Amino acid sequence: MPGNADQAEVIRAKKGLPGTALSTMSNTMSTTIHSDSASSSHPNTSQPPTQSTPTKHPTTTPPTHERIEPKLLLAIVATGIMAFVGILTETMTNVLFPTLMEEFGIGTSVVQWLTTGYLLVVSVVTPLSSYLNHRFTLKASFAAAVALCIAGLLIAAVSVNFPMLMVARILQGAGTGVALPLMFNIILEQSPRSRLGLLMGVGNMVCAIAPALGPTVGGVGVAAVGWRWLFAILIPVLVVAGVVGVMSIRQPRPTGRVRFGWGQLVLLTIGFVAFVFALDRCGAAITAMSSARSGGTGTLIVAAALLVVSIVALMWFAAMCKRVHDPLIHMGVLRSVPFRWHLLAYVMLEGVTIGFGYLIPNLAQLGFGSTTTVAGLLILPGALLGAVLAPVGGALLDRFGPMRPILLTMALAIVGIALMLLMVRPGVSVWMICAGYIAYMIGFSMAYPNTMTAGMGVIPQRMQPDGNAMFSTFQQLAGAVGTTVMSICLGVAQSGYSLETDRSAYAAATQRGGRVGIVVLLIVLVCAFAANVRAFVARRMPR
Repeated sequence: MPGNADQAEVIRAKKGLPGTALSTMSNTMSTTIHSDSASSSHPNTSQPPTQSTPTKHPTTTPPTHERIEPKLLLAIVATGIMAFVGILTETMTNVLFPTLMEEFGIGTSVVQWLTTGYLLVVSVVTPLSSYLNHRFTLKASFAAAVALCIAGLLIAAVSVNFPMLMVARILQGAGTGVALPLMFNIILEQSPRSRLGLLMGVGNMVCAIAPALGPTVGGVGVAAVGWRWLFAILIPVLVVAGVVGVMSIRQPRPTGRVRFGWGQLVLLTIGFVAFVFALDRCGAAITAMSSARSGGTGTLIVAAALLVVSIVALMWFAAMCKRVHDPLIHMGVLRSVPFRWHLLAYVMLEGVTIGFGYLIPNLAQLGFGSTTTVAGLLILPGALLGAVLAPVGGALLDRFGPMRPILLTMALAIVGIALMLLMVRPGVSVWMICAGYIAYMIGFSMAYPNTMTAGMGVIPQRMQPDGNAMFSTFQQLAGAVGTTVMSICLGVAQSGYSLETDRSAYAAATQRGGRVGIVVLLIVLVCAFAANVRAFVARRMPR
């Protein structure tokens, strides 16, 4: 059965034998990927390799420094730029909210859909990556993603009303949903095994740093050139990335005809949209109840109904994926216990970082009276340090295995959030928040990519497109949830206060909401730490 040799390597790594689960994958893996990719349909996962009994198999330890081909590096850079621009606009738009609200005459509850709606589109399109990976060439998928993103940026740059800008964000979300998993598929399929951790660190650096840089770019850019030019300036960047990608991306395997599951896509869309709307309505209900306004109970009932719809739709989606021959995502990948827990930790880490991308700029402006530029610059030092250290974390994984680099850096991230919690109080300079955020980003930027690498390392090579789709899909959903939850924390605290009539009381209320938000994010990060610990315990247990 394909994947037994991979499991034998994982068992050897857990027992302290030479090599790690990621850096000692044998030539059997190469044989498996070629034999599996020759088929036009997904393999049957009713008996997943993760549950088979490992057999003895001779292993071949790869060279310590395998060469990374220049074309592979260019392909990763091109797809990485695509994903970077898409994610950058996500949090960049958060800083533009006050400007857009004033220009288009809309409220907070409407303008936030520029980010939430974008993330929902990305989370719905991303599960298609496994289908696209088997049906179309990597170059064709890349070209489609470039075209969608450029069209979205162009429409955004000339938008004259909110609906037009919303269409632009939807197009950008569709392009990012294709580009993000495409980058990881290229890394997982074509990277030298001994350099996988390093290249995954580079790839995940895009996911970790782009949302952190967004507020800085938005805050400085809107003051310098205006919000429309922020979108227009990114178009030439994507054109260059498109040319480089078309010239460098190669096709390592044949494609074939695979049936597309429209019913599965509809159920997944309903499940995700209903879930985010349920959170939004729940926040509205809490806000109404805390300010003694009417309608809170009815809104809470609507939120509960939407949550039920979401659960039913997602359970139906999972059941349908198990029944059909060509599902959008093979649910058999979740039978691996370590994979499940690493996935959960990864999703929570993403939610925390996207939550900070929303919370810190708004807290700085509304709670501490900072300018848009200062609010954006607060995140810059941590983002730059994170960009430098993300590949370092991957190199540490290649050398020491995943457990120590992940757990130690997550502990540092927890300390960073605790420091931020101490700094959010009256009389403290807003720049003090920056110190805690730097510590958080140092730990997060090294733990985040390694968590995905560790999760992908415990499943067979032939199921990695499905695993990649899982990580990328829930990553974007976590971003939407993180943004929504942080807006609820601030909105509930600000309820009953007015920025126009009593600025100081409104600022104090925002600071209280910010502290609640940081506590929530700290709890989520601790849970992510526990999830990774559980994954490593499961990796050491006999199968």
